[in-house]
Amino acid sequence: MEPPLGLLYVAARAREAGYEDVSVLDMSGCSGEARIAASIDSLPVADVYGLTCFCTNYPYAKKIVAQARKIEPRAGIVIGGPQASGLPEFTLLDSGADAVVVGEGEDAFTEYVDSVAWGKPINGTLRGQPRADIDSYAFPARDLVDLSTYSRRILGHPTISLISSRGCAHRCTHCNSVVMGGGSLSARYRSPDNVAHEVQSLRDAYRHFRFNDDHFTGNRNLEALLERLKDLDIVFRVFARVEDLTERTCALLKQAGCVLVSIGLESLNPDNLKMLGKASQAGKEGNVAIARRRGLTTRASFIVGLPYDSDRSIQENFTKAAALGLDEFSVYALIPYPGTAIARDPAKFGYTIVHTDFTDYVQLGKGRRTCCALQHRNFGPHDVRRWKKMAEAVLESGGCNHMKKSEVAH
Repeated sequence: MEPPLGLLYVAARAREAGYEDVSVLDMSGCSGEARIAASIDSLPVADVYGLTCFCTNYPYAKKIVAQARKIEPRAGIVIGGPQASGLPEFTLLDSGADAVVVGEGEDAFTEYVDSVAWGKPINGTLRGQPRADIDSYAFPARDLVDLSTYSRRILGHPTISLISSRGCAHRCTHCNSVVMGGGSLSARYRSPDNVAHEVQSLRDAYRHFRFNDDHFTGNRNLEALLERLKDLDIVFRVFARVEDLTERTCALLKQAGCVLVSIGLESLNPDNLKMLGKASQAGKEGNVAIARRRGLTTRASFIVGLPYDSDRSIQENFTKAAALGLDEFSVYALIPYPGTAIARDPAKFGYTIVHTDFTDYVQLGKGRRTCCALQHRNFGPHDVRRWKKMAEAVLESGGCNHMKKSEVAH
């Protein structure tokens, strides 16, 4: 549970444009049909509604659209986020919304609000044009939500999430973040001073931070950023690629206050990594030892159900993974998220999508549940479920803890 940064950035931009009467109805973590229905029923009257959703909660977004139509038929309704960016045409036609935003939503949503204010609504598909200078975005409007209600923790302390970049230079075939790139192949990083200013604005109340960047350590100005963060006396966690975990980078991360690094190892099979678009990390898994030696807790995610998986390879490769010295892990099935390469052309990779209920497309749910939506020409969902249990057992027997048992970060 953490504040909805996307909505809070959009709200901040709308305010910046002069629209002062902005509110946020945050349904993050809202569960149980009765509670969800009550939250939707509490929707206030507005001139414009902006929704963001994933494919997993899209059916509820449709219910919100219907409720908005009921209480204010003349209102403009826009949907953004991964669902709209991954399936824009479907979402526009199916949801009942007036418009969908593909990619970054701050400027596109404000443009839509302007059009409503002028009496000439721009309906249809709006493509958010990513700003080259992301320092120019206003900081998220965190005052619109109650920060005390969120459950992110580092070392038991309340934690604030933020981003120091947008996009990712890597185009992994499975990555559900890729749909938010808006067609841009480049990652854009905020300046060290800009990031430091945001942290400083929160520093009186919070000392623990989670950087949600897809690739925090890909920043060409990483050393300068870490130097600025070191001066702020904070504790934080990041996402990295294993090939970035050099002696120098790990030392600088630790000195700056980093306590946990999450990496997507995915597989130790080079052929699987090539298929995922992560060939550059093959053979670099030994860097885990560097991070651990420097005092960083290492958390790795793995994927099962990849083309070159088998009973033998799962046993062999996860035995090797267990010997890396990882502190924490998660294992989930390969999931064909809408908008990803694996979803657009599954046959290219030897797959058929056999489960299309997107509400089940959860990487790690209650009881470690994961979605098995793919049938490969060499194996099926039942094999993937078995491999997941096998992989987890091997890792745990090797002394690695499941991330849900983490004593460092939740």
